[in-house]
This record gives sequence, C-alpha cells and structure tokens, in this order.
Amino acid sequence: MKNADWALVISLGILWGMSFVFVELLLAYLSPFMIVYLRVAIGAFFLLAYIFIRKAAFDWSAETILTLIIMALLNNVVPFLLITIGQQTTTGGLASILNANTAFVTIVLAAALVPHETLTINRVVGALIGVVGVTMAIGYQNIFQLYDGSSGKYLILLATISYALAGIWAKLKMQSMSPMIAATGMLVMSTLILTPYAFAFHFDELVSLDLVVIHYALAFALFCSVIAYFLYFKILERTGAGNLLICTIIIPPSSILVNAILLGEIITLAEMIGLAIITIGLLVLDGRIVNKILKINRNIDKL
Repeated sequence: MKNADWALVISLGILWGMSFVFVELLLAYLSPFMIVYLRVAIGAFFLLAYIFIRKAAFDWSAETILTLIIMALLNNVVPFLLITIGQQTTTGGLASILNANTAFVTIVLAAALVPHETLTINRVVGALIGVVGVTMAIGYQNIFQLYDGSSGKYLILLATISYALAGIWAKLKMQSMSPMIAATGMLVMSTLILTPYAFAFHFDELVSLDLVVIHYALAFALFCSVIAYFLYFKILERTGAGNLLICTIIIPPSSILVNAILLGEIITLAEMIGLAIITIGLLVLDGRIVNKILKINRNIDKL
C-alpha cells in the first residue's frame, strides 16, 4: 500500500477504537439504549444529507428495504446494544480486544453458511490462535463464571457473532448495492427500528439532554460512524477489502491508549497477552506476512 492508503487504514482503526472510549464517557450520562439511539440517529441524519446533496439514486423495493432492515439489526442495533450494555461491567480496552474476535467468528460462520467459502489452513490456525487470545484476555479461570460481576464480556462476544452474521449477510445480499447507500440505509433503518422504543420508554431522557452530552453524542456519531464510513469506503475503493483486517488489529491498541490517557484505565497483563495473541491470530488469518516469510524461506533453501 502507498503511504496515503496506510494513513487511511490507520485513521479508520483509530476512529473505530475511539468508539469504545465514547461509550465509556457517555455511560456516565446516558443509558446504553440512548447512547446507541443517538449514534445511529445522528449518523443517519448526516449521511442522508450527504445522499440528498449528491442526488444519489435509491432502490425503494420491498426486497431492498427488507435487506437493509436485517443488516441494520445485525450490524447496528444488536451489536451496538450488546457492546454498550457490556461496557457497563467491563472496560473499553477489554471490550476492544474481545471485539477483534469478529474476524475469527466470521471465518468460521462463513465457511458453514456461504457457498464456496472454504477454511484454509491459515484461516483455521488464525481462528484457533484467536480463541486462545480471547480466552487469555477474559481469564481462563473466569471463562465459565457468568455471574462474577463482569458478565459484559460475554455480551461483547455475542456482539461479534452478530457482526459476523452481518458480514455474511452483506456478502450474500448487498454486493450490488452502492456502499454509501448501504451505510445510509442501514443507519436510517436502525433509527426507525429504535425510535418507537425511544419515545415510549426514554422520552424524558431524550428531552433532558444537556449540551455536554449532546457534544459527546455528536462527536461519537460524526467520528465513529459518519467519518469512519467515508474512510471505510475510500479504503475499499483504493485498496480492497483485504486491508480492512489491518484496521481490526489497530482498534484494540488505539482504544487502550486513548482510554488510558483520557480515563486513566489500566489494562491488565492478561489482557495485554491476550491482545498480543489475538494480533498474531489476525496476522496469520490475513496470510500475507506468513506467505512472505514462507517465500523468503523457500528462496533461502534454493541458495
């Protein structure tokens, strides 16, 4: 990749990592539901404005709308709620580490559900290494203790399954859809799904938002949804989907660093070791570095 492409990939990884920090900040003021609702609603507003300015065409068929509703549930509503609720009992740093499990879950589920998706050696080994990393980050001695006061880590792991299913759904149903239309439609549908519940059960919280909370919510939606989506699509356009896996590697350390600077959170040794193991698993999963090492070894053997 060129330097400009690396800058885009690293920037996206940092922005996605910051989402865990914003959740930590907003949990001091809002319920998990309201954090998620404001993120998708504000994001939908800005992306809709962009679509209207660009006068982009949109397919209003029932099939397209149903596809976007399912994508909204799998990629926004369910995982956002699970992660935000989960962060009530776990740190943003650990949440970002566990979220990296998405890549491993996607590989396994895609092999089971998507035709022609095969489990190659590097994918199997990478996924197994990832499982070891997640186990280490959670703490192998606590892995089956669901009522230890930090059960949020399991909600975050459930969110990775939802993200994985979203990726599979997008591959099966949304490949012909414009990425920007897909992102806008997904956020709009998420907002429409959540709005009735927001007004029925969180109306008082909605109308009592103060300026501090609004500023945090605006920054959260703009940086971690709107700008992140623009970077995401630019990376797809310039380098392809393969390099998005690098963003997954960047997310945990960036989240941990910002959490430490802004919130004073300290990551445990077990979480650091788990992060290192997960990173190795992601690199094996990606395959490029492993292939380069094997190629170098073959060239050495020929000498």
